[in-house]
Amino acid sequence: MNATESQELTFSLRHRFIHSPQAVRALTRLSEVHRDSRRTGASNGLLIKGPSGVGKSTLILEYIRSLEEIGSVDDGKRTVLFVEIPSSPTKKNLAAAMLTALKDPFATARGHSAEVKFARVVLLLKNLGVEVVALDEVQHLVDYRRNGAYEAADWIKSLMNETSITFVLLGLKRTEGLLTANEQLRRRFSATVDYDRFTLTAKSSVHFVMLLRAIQGELPVQTVSFTEATMIKRFHLASYGLIDYLMKIVDRAVWLVHYRGLAGIELPVLAEAFEDEVWSNSTDERNPFSATFNFQPLIGKYEPFEKFEEF
Repeated sequence: MNATESQELTFSLRHRFIHSPQAVRALTRLSEVHRDSRRTGASNGLLIKGPSGVGKSTLILEYIRSLEEIGSVDDGKRTVLFVEIPSSPTKKNLAAAMLTALKDPFATARGHSAEVKFARVVLLLKNLGVEVVALDEVQHLVDYRRNGAYEAADWIKSLMNETSITFVLLGLKRTEGLLTANEQLRRRFSATVDYDRFTLTAKSSVHFVMLLRAIQGELPVQTVSFTEATMIKRFHLASYGLIDYLMKIVDRAVWLVHYRGLAGIELPVLAEAFEDEVWSNSTDERNPFSATFNFQPLIGKYEPFEKFEEF
């Protein structure tokens, strides 16, 4: 296996972070809020909201990587803590999730009350030098309509009171409802970033084109132009402007080219990749990379992006 073949075999866009304009804007805002907490010694909040598949979690991982690259992370310290909020959140299981992320051996100890867990979280955050806590899937605090969810939201507020840490909430668009219902949280998370899908409006289509150009520049195989006018529409309709679907399609296309010894990525390869990664039941006229595609959005009944805007 030569070097080129090895590169194709291990290639994945998942190993690369594409610095799109909205990603740069979100990273800049996160850095600003983080620096403000460092400067003032006071806890600050940032809400990053947007649909599933736009790369909100990946954004935090890139921020962690950037801190490591500039040497901002000390040995033995956890500058950024990434925690996924449980689907049925209470202050006790949220504390347990944070303790698990902090690698506390007593994270799930049943004999420990919510108050004991809270005290352990505060202690470990301080001892480990955590400066940023990123809480993912925060919409669970909105969806789980029981007192436990409201208590969990208040628990976050209490944790901010006890620390000088930057807290980042990552969630779907409806996460905003949490701040609407809780005035104190709304005040603490007044900094907000809308991390939305790419659109093809006159103002924002250039960002999607820049993204496609950047992705094509990363590929280890020959390919048709991603930024030709019709191809831009095909990619947008195939992904609904969501970077997760876009990367899945292109990753799969690279693999198909490699394993079949093809000359490069052509429309039939992309059509097959779309079927494999997005919609296995698509017909030719509803496959965005088919020669007979009708160029209508895939939002009909049983289609991939049906009712997507509702979630």
